[in-house]
Amino acid sequence: MSDEINEYWMQNWPEETPRHVEYDDISLGQMLRNTTETYPESEVIYFEGFRMKYKELDVFVDQFATALYYMGIKKGDVVLINLPNTPQFVIAYFALVRIGAIANPIIPLNRFSEIVHQANDSKGKMMIILDVLYEEHLHGKDLSKMPTLKDIILTGVAEYLPKIKAKLGTALGKVPRMKKWPTKVGDVNFHKFQDVLQNGLPINLPDVKINPKEDVSTLIYTGGTTGLPKGCMMSHSNFVVNAQQGNTWVQTQLPEIQDVMGKGGMFVVLPLAHEFALSIAMNIGISNGYKLILFIKPPEKLSKILDLIQKEGATFGPGVPTLWNKISQDPDSKKYKNKLPTLVACLSGAAPLPLEVKQEFEDLTGSLIIEGFGMSETSPILTVTPFHKYKENTVGFPVSDTLIKIVDAEDGIKILPQCQNESCENCGVDESQYIGEICGSGPQVFMGYLNRPEATEYALRKDSKGRTWYYTADIGCIDKDGYLRIKDRKRDMIKYKGHSVFPREVEDLLYQLEYINEVGVIGVPDPEVGENIKAYISLKPEFQGKVTEEDITKWAKENISAFKYPRIIEIIPELPKSVVGKILRRELRE
Repeated sequence: MSDEINEYWMQNWPEETPRHVEYDDISLGQMLRNTTETYPESEVIYFEGFRMKYKELDVFVDQFATALYYMGIKKGDVVLINLPNTPQFVIAYFALVRIGAIANPIIPLNRFSEIVHQANDSKGKMMIILDVLYEEHLHGKDLSKMPTLKDIILTGVAEYLPKIKAKLGTALGKVPRMKKWPTKVGDVNFHKFQDVLQNGLPINLPDVKINPKEDVSTLIYTGGTTGLPKGCMMSHSNFVVNAQQGNTWVQTQLPEIQDVMGKGGMFVVLPLAHEFALSIAMNIGISNGYKLILFIKPPEKLSKILDLIQKEGATFGPGVPTLWNKISQDPDSKKYKNKLPTLVACLSGAAPLPLEVKQEFEDLTGSLIIEGFGMSETSPILTVTPFHKYKENTVGFPVSDTLIKIVDAEDGIKILPQCQNESCENCGVDESQYIGEICGSGPQVFMGYLNRPEATEYALRKDSKGRTWYYTADIGCIDKDGYLRIKDRKRDMIKYKGHSVFPREVEDLLYQLEYINEVGVIGVPDPEVGENIKAYISLKPEFQGKVTEEDITKWAKENISAFKYPRIIEIIPELPKSVVGKILRRELRE
């Protein structure tokens, strides 16, 4: 069988963007060092009024790295980071990767049992955690359930707030804090972040040799939709390369963005503990000398994001469709229309981007939104839509030095041809012809799953040309114009009377209705048809109580193919979502 890859996307590939790039063979710690040497006086962090320059961050990173080393953290040791978007996250992360240790971010919403799993699976030696997260999730718990954990470093939000704001906020109870910090619990020793930082003076970094392509920089734990979460081993090179791929895509198609190197801004609303923000917001931001505008959590008034974009001069930012939608729906956002001259572009991911949401946000802000496709295992960008050749319901083309292929979903061997249907509307009728599992190959593909050789062997497979392919478990096709279309996750595909129905496709069709805010489609067991098609829907505020389930069913029956329209509609106040805004079909099924 031939492993030749037809690059169907080249017929519409943006001419100004190179297909191949020379990548920096450097560690993440060196990436920060290089930016600091180029833009020492530029601001790197804005956090609730607090500001930090690159030259200051680089020193703090060296101090913290020195202290960690003399606390016993050596190359290859795993340290858990349980912090929201704060300056401490940035300092701790780069300190760890600078001495060859492995950063293991924890989503701040994770509870005790989830933290225990992550700590034990990775054999974490140390944890850096916000005091209120410790109080909520670990205080009073049996820490001996994490036997490899020897030290916990506690830190508080007020440590990097302007002094007046920290004092007043603490006194009024507006800045959450744990009043009494422990010093020892069982065999675990506790330390204060600022004490550790000071213990790193004088700076005396160990001479650590890091191989960017072979040394793990970060463990990113997947969401665990199939069993317990697995740790994705990400090399330094995975992230450095993906940052350059992203920069190449943006800077060649929007050359004006090169003028703000060292003075642009990156708004960071998504949690840095999630790879989407860590890689796109933090790493790409730092590689460009941008200021990271950190939101500890999304503000209650989403227009506040636009306020800071305007005041702090944000250039770019990653987000999810629910974020763009909620910003546009905030009535106060209207006053920023045509008043955001610095905002050039945004990257949307993690969920399908409805055209209406894209258009409303672009009309409001004057910026462009492109849509990316990827996952933790691909650092995360695999494909992205071109800025000037956007095509609805697609996720564009593979980025530089990246290949994709569609293989049959059964055994993953046969490479499927480009879809010949004019609209891809009827692809689901015969999925074996054009639709199959999406696979990606490129220098951003991860090293494998920690302690999971069988899962790694299944996910990463070599072809006859020696290329390593990541099998994504996403189902899709390459359309007649060369654009990648995502149909759905392998496990989410619905079988209705023998037909393959893709929930995402049904969701995209339902989003044509102006009154739908969010929609999630699932299959429900039915002895007569195999699986019936059910849609959970939330309505926009102005339509609540005015639109019925019968109205939606009637429209769906008239506008969606007979084998794929939802037979059951249920209107609910809000759909369950992950920390980055993905609608959780698993919870809908449960």
